[in-house]
Amino acid sequence: MAGTRLDLSKLTRRGASGVVVSMVGWLAAACGASSGQSASPASTSAPAAPATGSTLGPTAAANSNAFVNPNLVVTVDWLKANIKAAGVRVVDARPAADYDKGHVPGAVSLPVVETFDPEKDKNYPDTKEKLEALFASRGIGNNVRIVTYDSGNGTDTTGSRLFWTLEYTGHANVAVLDGGLKAWQAAAGEVSTEAVSVTPVNFTSKIDPAKMPTKEQCELAIGDPTKVVLDTRSPEEFRGDDVRAKFGGHIPGAVNIDYRTNYTPAGTLKAPAELKTMYESKGVTPQKEVIAHCQTGQRSSTTYWVLRLLGYNKVGNYAGSWIEWGNDPNAKKVQGA
Repeated sequence: MAGTRLDLSKLTRRGASGVVVSMVGWLAAACGASSGQSASPASTSAPAAPATGSTLGPTAAANSNAFVNPNLVVTVDWLKANIKAAGVRVVDARPAADYDKGHVPGAVSLPVVETFDPEKDKNYPDTKEKLEALFASRGIGNNVRIVTYDSGNGTDTTGSRLFWTLEYTGHANVAVLDGGLKAWQAAAGEVSTEAVSVTPVNFTSKIDPAKMPTKEQCELAIGDPTKVVLDTRSPEEFRGDDVRAKFGGHIPGAVNIDYRTNYTPAGTLKAPAELKTMYESKGVTPQKEVIAHCQTGQRSSTTYWVLRLLGYNKVGNYAGSWIEWGNDPNAKKVQGA
């Protein structure tokens, strides 16, 4: 969802030095897609995905300006080199109307709203069975490398929300295009208006409950030094000045880090070291269990993605978020900073 760097010297605003990206590719059986026609599945190895400003393995752990999980983000350069590779499925998570106006060639359209459960508030994902059918219909197989993207304007959350939903269902090979369509176009990437159809595949989910903490788990986190509730809304919402539910304010003890602070003014992800410092300085450390939330679980999906990049193993996205907590008269709330 963020902007991209077109060469290694621009991997951060300050520049990353001597970073070599390398990773073992996932063996994949995938569907190749082509604009305006049905694509047949092909069995091959999905290309390894280098990550912005990162390396993989021991070097990454030692490099303070490298993402711990660099495979969760891809650059425009990587996508240009692998866009037609079998084993890679590019997914446009924006609304269908935006997709129709122009998209990355070969990308299938999967508006993230289609992953929501219509029986609940828009923040909750659909049932296991419906998500399996939906993903399968878009050529998203278990062994396919998935690259999601959105507009890349620094506020669009559809790409990261789809990323979270796929991880929630157990897909183990998902990444977000850094910079989305904005970065793609800025790098002279071709834009197509032709719809893409794919041959349906099989997708078997393995729901990970830890990815979607409940309201009860948030309640248990209050006052627990091993856990932190991370409020990704604006400071105004956090204080209770901007009220978007029956009650305003925030969960007692919650830490407020606006999801927009993950990005540079250009809409690109900030440098890994800068992001790491931003979170750890507020007490959001990798050793703790982190429960991220916002109003409807959209903005917090961006923070979920960033923390996953930084190597946080115990992080979830509270889908109920403030629309659930803020409308419950019995839920504890605090106003002010």
